[in-house]
Amino acid sequence: MSSSGNEVLTVGANLPLSQGWEPYGNTQVRAAEIAIEEINDNGGLDGKEVELVVEDNQVDPQTARQMAERLVSEKNANVLMGPISSATRVATSSVLERLQVPSLYASQYEGPAADDYCNKWMFQLGDIPSQKIEPLIPWLIEKHGESFYLLGDDYSWPKQTNEAVKQAVDNNGGEVLEEEYVSLDTTDFTSIIPRIEQEDPDVLFMTVTGGGPAAIQNQMQEQGVRDQFAQVGLAHGQGVIQGASPEATEGVYSCHAYLEGIENDANTEFIEKYRNEHGEDALVNYFTGPAYNAIKLLEDAVDRSGGTSPDEIREGLQGASASSIMGETEIESDNQMTVGTFLGQVNSEQKYEILESFDPVSPSGSCGDI
Repeated sequence: MSSSGNEVLTVGANLPLSQGWEPYGNTQVRAAEIAIEEINDNGGLDGKEVELVVEDNQVDPQTARQMAERLVSEKNANVLMGPISSATRVATSSVLERLQVPSLYASQYEGPAADDYCNKWMFQLGDIPSQKIEPLIPWLIEKHGESFYLLGDDYSWPKQTNEAVKQAVDNNGGEVLEEEYVSLDTTDFTSIIPRIEQEDPDVLFMTVTGGGPAAIQNQMQEQGVRDQFAQVGLAHGQGVIQGASPEATEGVYSCHAYLEGIENDANTEFIEKYRNEHGEDALVNYFTGPAYNAIKLLEDAVDRSGGTSPDEIREGLQGASASSIMGETEIESDNQMTVGTFLGQVNSEQKYEILESFDPVSPSGSCGDI
């Protein structure tokens, strides 16, 4: 177990770096490295150099649990970062109490519907449905119409996200025509697309992951149905949609707490550093910003608590804030970040152009004192 007496503060990154999730995990590693380099250039945290140790959890729950234990017991991690998928998060959450080490979960997820939402060792630093779904659905209804077809992968994040979608659609006078789920990593949607076309929705709302986003966009293009309805893809991230042709992805909407095109001085400086270090074509997506911001919140947590032991970090994170590339963020309650979100639309270069920004929303405060 790490202690505040160590000369190094170790961040153990438990991330997917294979199995098709490389665009997500690798960009988080790169973003965290830049934030850590900035901290170390300014003297570290509590006089200690910060180091990042990375393990590939292979998007597998059992492996993610093993990597968390390894990072703490063998690598002396003071704090964990990751994972990304909901299944690996839940697996990791279940051992944090025993490990007595906080984890920075910098990913969009299902929010209060999650069984581990009130885990006192897990700090959720991505966005939740109340921050993105509730403002997005009325915007879509106003711009495109009232009927929705929901298509997602068959696991917790898509299903619980869609519960929020259905509630928001109902609250705003819309209608969900159909709700359908496919097995994880499905890439053949040729039999599903005709059913979507037959239902004739105003909006196709997708929570398919992995290779699914590129596959369904290519197949809708091939079947000539893309212009028949608006398309939203919450997992249509850059680095994933590049597997489809630009013509097959242009116009898709997504909504996140971070998009590359956010206009503030911190993000401009960050993107310049990122490109200088990794090349002009290096991937930046909606997972990049939360990882960088998580390290900035860690910096504030250590400043607030005055120490770097896992207990001191956990204490400091409760109430930590950061003004960084995502704008103003704060952990106000529920170990969940208060943050605004951005609506983007894919352009011909397969990057998201920001159309709207939605005001910050605070978490529910339903966990009480955790």
